[in-house]
Amino acid sequence: MGSKRLAVASLIGALAAACAGPPSGSPAAPGRAGSTQRLSYVAVGDSFAAAPGVPDPAPPAGCRKSTNGYPSILARELKVISFVNVTCSGAKTEDITVRAQQTTDGPVARQIDSVDASVDLITVTIGANDVGLPSDAKGCEAESAESEPCTNKFVVDNVDRISQVSNAQLPAWGALIDQLRAAAPHARIVFVGYGTFVRPGGCFPAQPVLSRDADYLQSKLSELDDLQRQLADEKGIDYFDTRLLARGHDICAAPNERFIEGYMTAGSTEPLHPNAFGEMAVGKALADYLRSPRAAFN
Repeated sequence: MGSKRLAVASLIGALAAACAGPPSGSPAAPGRAGSTQRLSYVAVGDSFAAAPGVPDPAPPAGCRKSTNGYPSILARELKVISFVNVTCSGAKTEDITVRAQQTTDGPVARQIDSVDASVDLITVTIGANDVGLPSDAKGCEAESAESEPCTNKFVVDNVDRISQVSNAQLPAWGALIDQLRAAAPHARIVFVGYGTFVRPGGCFPAQPVLSRDADYLQSKLSELDDLQRQLADEKGIDYFDTRLLARGHDICAAPNERFIEGYMTAGSTEPLHPNAFGEMAVGKALADYLRSPRAAFN
C-alpha cells in the first residue's frame, strides 16, 4: 500500500477508534494545575465545527450537525466528563450571543445559554457567515476559463468589501469573547481557525474557480483567521491555527486526501466544508495542542 493510501487508512482506523470510545486505562485528560481532573467542555460555532453531512447526524436536525465533527473528536480524545455541542450550520456571532437561531427544523436557543461557571473548555469557530464568505465562494464558481473573475464584484475603486466587513466584525467577536468569559470565568477559550481552503492558483478546471479568484478567496479566509488570531492574543485567549494542518489537503487534493470538499462532492459532505478526515485531523491536532505543556490548563 502506498504512503498516501496508508495515511487515509490510518485516518479511517482512527475515526473508528474514536467512535468506539476511549480504551480503559488510558491517561486522563489534562486537568487544572496538572491534575487528572476531567473537563467540562462546550463547543460553539458554525458549520465548520458542526460538520454537515459527516456521519452520523446529531440533533437538532436543523443544525445539520455531526457526531464526528472536530468538537466530538476532541471530547473523545480528552475523555471529558461533560460535553455539550451547540454548534449549528449557518450560525453567525449573534446566534451565539444574542438570539435564537432560526433553522429549517425550528428555532434553537442562543448558544451561550449552554455556557456556565462549571465549564472548563470552550471552542469557538465563527465568523465566516458574519462576513458572507460561504455565499461569496459559491458565487465564484466559473463555467469556463473566459468567465469574468468574481473578484471584480468584491473590489471596486480599490475598496475591498469583504475586508471592510471582516474588520467591522471585530467588535462583535471581541464582545463574544467577553460574554463567554463572563459566563465561564475559569474556562479556557480556544478560537479554532478555518484553515486552507484552496492552494495558490487553485486547480481550474478540476475545481471550477479561476486562479485569480482562488487566490483572492483564500486571502480573505486567511485575513479572517489573522484578525481573529490577533484579537485572541489581545484578549488573552488561545487561537488554534489550522492552515498548516490543511495544506496539501485542500479542495484540489485527490478525493482520498482532501480534508475539505470542493464545489462538487460525491459523498454526503456539504460542498466547501470539511469532510470526516478534516474534522478528525482538527480534533486530534487540537487535542494534542491542549495536552502540550505550553497549553496546560491552569
